[in-house]
Amino acid sequence: MAGKQINPKLIQALTNKTSNDIPTSPTFKHLGGTYVKSIVDQIKKIGTPYEKNEMMMTCKHCGQSGKYNIGILAIDISDKGQNNSQQLTGYFRCKHCNTGGQWEDSSELYFLGISALLAPDEDLPVHFGEIQLFDGTSPKYATDGEEHLLRLISTSPKSGFLWNKLGNLYLTGSRPELAMAAFEKSIELDPNQIESHLSIANLLMSIRDYQQAIHHLHHMMIAAHTYTCVEATYLRELLSHGICTSFIAATESKNKYPALPTQQQLIAAGSTIDLESEGLPAWLELSSEDITSFYSLAELFMGERALELKETIQEKKPQQKSTKSQQVQAFIDAQQSLFTKADIQNACPNVSAATITRVVNELRKNDVIEMVGHGRNTQWRKRVE
Repeated sequence: MAGKQINPKLIQALTNKTSNDIPTSPTFKHLGGTYVKSIVDQIKKIGTPYEKNEMMMTCKHCGQSGKYNIGILAIDISDKGQNNSQQLTGYFRCKHCNTGGQWEDSSELYFLGISALLAPDEDLPVHFGEIQLFDGTSPKYATDGEEHLLRLISTSPKSGFLWNKLGNLYLTGSRPELAMAAFEKSIELDPNQIESHLSIANLLMSIRDYQQAIHHLHHMMIAAHTYTCVEATYLRELLSHGICTSFIAATESKNKYPALPTQQQLIAAGSTIDLESEGLPAWLELSSEDITSFYSLAELFMGERALELKETIQEKKPQQKSTKSQQVQAFIDAQQSLFTKADIQNACPNVSAATITRVVNELRKNDVIEMVGHGRNTQWRKRVE
């Protein structure tokens, strides 16, 4: 239920209140933030990273049982995995005592794992492999990952980066209201945390708040040249998706809100970009079906960071429209972590599933990428040379 199953330690970190001032079972009202209530009120409009996967779980602390959305079951069958160690991606706490991460062994979970091991190609909510946080930590439950990140935050309370990672954990755990609270805290501490601005905008797009989504996307564009938390290729990818989303939001709002920052906004932020005099190149054709068509604009907002790319703005010439295979290749080239065919389809909606499968199979055959897991939850990653 929205507003429940919230860690009091999260409220303490968000508000700097003492534990005595926080209830043992907080509600969403304790999260604060500008957008949290809107997310809670319209939570059914927000997509989740996986289909609901509810199972009966029994809390060791209070002995009460209930159904919980456990998310994806990850099974580490590698040599380092101890007895096929398991992890769950869903974020859930006991509905009765609000304890997290203390659960009896579940027969349903056991049989799901056995079924996946016996029939790895079946369409089951199971992932073969280890799930890690950004620092290599492998929590059994999402609540364990939350505790780890909150400990890191307690030692670096001004880190917008850590709050962004906490928001990502909640988002993966199908708790967008908690994610929004974390992302908002992230940009409160670091107004130029562009990954959090993009995540906030994506959530606001889900509830059709185009004005505020564009506000955060503009901030993302303006601050991009200062952002050093990711490699240049990934920064360009983030920006391209953000700019594309901004154009979509502008269109959905019937151009009530501009897709790109105004010159006044750029000047106020100290940016040297002059969109009014330079304008957009005549050869530039933007298409939401081709994320690479936004690369030139992304590089413009990247400033000197664009020089880190193999192909700099100065060297770049007008491009012919990329083929559909090239679109898939460009998406995969930009990935720094695990991805799925569904991710490719979302980024390249004009490309058929058959083309995506063909390109993926070719890259796998050439040892460019490798498969992680089987069945519905198969993921891919670039091979490390």
